[in-house]
Amino acid sequence: MEIPQGPSRIMPTSMLSSGAEDLDGHRRELELNVLDGAIPADIYGHLFIAGSIASLGRPAFTGEGTLYRFDLEPDRIRLAQNIVRPPCHYADRAAASFGELMQFRDIGLSRISPLLGVRTVLSNSPIPLRDRMIVTTDAGRPWEFDPVTLELVTPIGKADEWLGSIPVPWAFPLVLSTAHPAEDEATGELFTVNFSNPAPGGRPGFSHLVRWTGRALEHFSLIDRDGEPIQIHQCVHQIQVTRNWVLIQDSAFVVEMRQLALDVLGQVLPVEPLRELLGASSMRTQRPTTIIHAIRRRDLRPRAGGFADHPTPVMAHRIELEGESVHFYADFEDDGEHVRLIVPHTPTLDVSEWIHEGEDLLSGGEAGIAVAGMQIPCALARGRLGIHRVHVTSGEAESRFVEGRETWGLALGTYARRGREKPIEVVYYNTSGFAPELVPARLLTAYAPRVDIGALPLAEGEPPRLLEVDTTTGAMRSYTAPNGWSLLSPNFIPRRGGPRHARDGYVAVLAHASETVPRTLGSTGEELWLFDAADITQGPLVRLGHSELDFAFTIHGSWVPSLRPSRRDYQVDIRNDLDLEFIRTRALGSLAFSEIFKETLGRVMRSEDVDSLLTMAVFPKF
Repeated sequence: MEIPQGPSRIMPTSMLSSGAEDLDGHRRELELNVLDGAIPADIYGHLFIAGSIASLGRPAFTGEGTLYRFDLEPDRIRLAQNIVRPPCHYADRAAASFGELMQFRDIGLSRISPLLGVRTVLSNSPIPLRDRMIVTTDAGRPWEFDPVTLELVTPIGKADEWLGSIPVPWAFPLVLSTAHPAEDEATGELFTVNFSNPAPGGRPGFSHLVRWTGRALEHFSLIDRDGEPIQIHQCVHQIQVTRNWVLIQDSAFVVEMRQLALDVLGQVLPVEPLRELLGASSMRTQRPTTIIHAIRRRDLRPRAGGFADHPTPVMAHRIELEGESVHFYADFEDDGEHVRLIVPHTPTLDVSEWIHEGEDLLSGGEAGIAVAGMQIPCALARGRLGIHRVHVTSGEAESRFVEGRETWGLALGTYARRGREKPIEVVYYNTSGFAPELVPARLLTAYAPRVDIGALPLAEGEPPRLLEVDTTTGAMRSYTAPNGWSLLSPNFIPRRGGPRHARDGYVAVLAHASETVPRTLGSTGEELWLFDAADITQGPLVRLGHSELDFAFTIHGSWVPSLRPSRRDYQVDIRNDLDLEFIRTRALGSLAFSEIFKETLGRVMRSEDVDSLLTMAVFPKF
């Protein structure tokens, strides 16, 4: 297959160009055209991918969540897309007409209104559960969606079953959770988290493991072996469940609670002197190790969890591994004492930072509007894949690593799901490579003590790749993207009747081309590529596209064999969730019952205007 390419390696930015024009649109469908190759005869099922649409210059994570569904058949592949719209979406759209303090603004990786709260952007992971599908984010409740219509159905958990991270009576509080909850499909237990980092002024955070079986949420507060509360200092991007353990990763994604609190105050007060005093104007680096908190499942007795404000304590064992990470996999089967972990260690890959217009880049240029808002895609050191056998209670690990120039910019992974009793034998990852034209100089300043500047490929960079790693032998194979192409959102798709083995299927990626790449007739430069998982080095078996195809900034995906509409057997009442009197009581406790305080707070928070906005713009949609 001859794939058009540019004259040299350059990272495309087309994933940031989709956007604002789709925000008012509704669900749309396209039948993709075969640009080259042939659709495999044994492909089937449906591939869901989540992403975020943002207008030019905005951080991609603060845009609108969007879902893509690829319907896979041997003779055609169709695409359905829909913007997912939780209540805060409608509030954001209407807020401008209620004055400046009601408006939402991009602050860091969040979108915040001083009077309404924080946006939930459902853009990270579409996850199939035993009897429903959910879409997730790190900052907000997960939501069930209908796989057929791609419309939201309900949040998981009522508002009072979650704790906010900032004690402000917002209609839309900041709820920190995980983008990768984990389900035991045999028991129907979904494990997620609700936490808050230690905040400005010395206020401690909280760390709750949350269990859901289709009814009320159960909260367990994490304590160490000395009985002290465990603090999450970064974020919990991923959880894994094994037969005997729930594993919670303190992920290398810094949540700047100090910065966020001051930025919110800064919309109504002059806080620059305080910002400098607290050091909140400087970039905070990630911890250079991976922390995993392990909870024995036998300690989580049925229905033993407490409420959000009265959680049941449970002890967690601490595992610490060399090298930071954002994701990890775990074999389901364990011997009760040891777990096997597969961890893409990504030193200095700081996904909590994004490119700012006008700042200096490692290439020597300045960031323009075309790349402003892009999450920094590259690390300043080569990544490596760690395969660890860990004795949980002692934390001792037997580790081996797979690395090479191919592992620059380890990103998202996928593997064949062959039943939970089978170990994970082969994993696939896309990589960002190294693109100095997309790395701010301030990143090198912040991480200088951890960087071998002489080892940075500043002149030529490193191209994006698709990797295959055999976790039993450590063997690695790769496909190098042609000049000007980037490969995102890899997902394993089993062959019909499979997967009989760890390579029995296909790996799908969303391919983006830079402006330097000549366009194939009928292609926008944004395409779906399918690789034979048995040998990705051959390149794609088929490229598919459409003259109207314009992908968002996509992240994770999931494959399912068939579509079933939502059973709608679980529903949260949105009007009750957004009852302002109840919200004040929940956020402020006994203070909310003081008539003088209530009257003053109502004026400051403009309760009547907020109530009018919710009544006019939000409630009719639910």
